[in-house]
Amino acid sequence: MRRINRMRPFLRNERGVALPLALMAFVVLGALSAALLAVGSSEVQIASNHLHGTQAFFLAEAGLEHAYSVLRITPTLVTTNPPNSLTTVPGIPADTPLGGFGRYTAQYRSAGVNTNTVLVVSTGTSATGGAQRVLRTSMSTSFTANNAILTSGPLTISGNPTVTGQCGSVHTNNNLTMSGNPSISGAATASGTYTVTGSPSVGPGSGGGQPQHTVPVINPTDFLNAAKASLPANQVFQMKANGQVLDGNNNLITTLSSGGRYNQWLYTAGGPAQWRITGATGVDGVYYLEGNVKVEGNPGSPSTPWVTTLIATGDLIIEGNPTIQTSLTDTLFIAGLDIKISGNPSNGFNGLIAAHEQLSLSDNPTINGFLIAEDASSTSSTVTSNTISGNSTITYNCGLNTPLQGPLQILSWGL
Repeated sequence: MRRINRMRPFLRNERGVALPLALMAFVVLGALSAALLAVGSSEVQIASNHLHGTQAFFLAEAGLEHAYSVLRITPTLVTTNPPNSLTTVPGIPADTPLGGFGRYTAQYRSAGVNTNTVLVVSTGTSATGGAQRVLRTSMSTSFTANNAILTSGPLTISGNPTVTGQCGSVHTNNNLTMSGNPSISGAATASGTYTVTGSPSVGPGSGGGQPQHTVPVINPTDFLNAAKASLPANQVFQMKANGQVLDGNNNLITTLSSGGRYNQWLYTAGGPAQWRITGATGVDGVYYLEGNVKVEGNPGSPSTPWVTTLIATGDLIIEGNPTIQTSLTDTLFIAGLDIKISGNPSNGFNGLIAAHEQLSLSDNPTINGFLIAEDASSTSSTVTSNTISGNSTITYNCGLNTPLQGPLQILSWGL
């Protein structure tokens, strides 16, 4: 008997199924390929943009570094009337090329904080794609003091002085010698030797062999210029060695003969000239005095302090019990030679006390601020070595904004 295969018709019908399945597979693979190509192209574009953006970022950084170098070498661009609007940094072409990677532009202007701070803006542009990045930084030559007492030369502390406050530390770039019972809340450090007798109380980290600290140049003329720039002309008095008295605009007020007086100051001609004030009265203002200066008596009172800043090109000697508040921001006594302070001004001296050469502090003065001795070559014998003695109290809580200038530094940095 003949066997009949009932499945054969069905098998013959399946021959047309493979083609549409294959076509569907090709369509799916094509779609996947297109998607992969699109993703790949997008990734390539992202990578390219990232590369160009990174190039622009580093170009902007190069602009900042270039500007920093120029301003560090020529600090007067920062300290002397920087522009009020963005201006290309002198010496840097408007579009400075950097190899074949692109170019940068560096501009600066006054930061509006003080005459020693500028804002620098650098724009980097990549050679391919034209990507741009902008970086901004504040640069300043303002000196920030972290010590209540800072000297370049040897420092001797004796008796029972107290140094306290958030920045109540002491440092000398030379040798430190302590005796008696001084109390220093912060560290007492020296770059040279550290010699202690008696029973001093000092903070952790005290000792010798420490790194040197930056000590700014104490130039009386810098402080005169700061006073001229920040105060009305009628609040600045230039007392010349020849007896002339000028205001802050260099206008002649009067000419004194030896033995004459102006604003309670007694003038004595000589080489150097001498300026002396006595009694209980002082006329407010910033005084730039050419020669040696001596304050005697008790000018000022707790209810009516003498508002002044004294800038001497020679020695500055403070005796008696004056009551003084600063006229030039946070700046009290500046000397082109030595500073010697004694007496018992219990109402305190507030602000910076800085000598181009040495300083001496004795008796019982109360000071809210910080002291600096640059220890330049000694030409005055008024103070032969930096000394802190007696029962003086020095409190320094950081943050004073003086015209002191130091090396150019970057204060802030960002996009």
